[in-house]
Amino acid sequence: MEGLAAGASALAGQSAGLRAAVDNGQLVMDPERAEAVAKVYEEKADELRKKRLRTDQLIARNAYGDCFVGRQLGQKFQDKVNLPDTGLVALLTKMESILKDMAQAYRDSARDMKNADDENARNLNV
Repeated sequence: MEGLAAGASALAGQSAGLRAAVDNGQLVMDPERAEAVAKVYEEKADELRKKRLRTDQLIARNAYGDCFVGRQLGQKFQDKVNLPDTGLVALLTKMESILKDMAQAYRDSARDMKNADDENARNLNV
């Protein structure tokens, strides 16, 4: 889980950098290419969503026996999946959200390019 948490943190950093570049006008993309990249990020987000929805299957119910130690072990694995901030579900949800934000950032970069093109066209027609 630590590796997944580190991956989510790194992805969040990349997303923040991307958003800053778009907001500062340092990344402006052709609309078709931006949409193609955005779709890739959305597909990855959808894959994570599907995995997140199936995480209940990861919890092996009564697989460790109906005794004190078995119940403790089962609870330990259930916590690894369901803990609010560090569990698998929380991490997958966070990563899914980050990927969707990155897709939107690429779309925003295309919108900025279209706005600049429209403004240039208006200035030429004056």
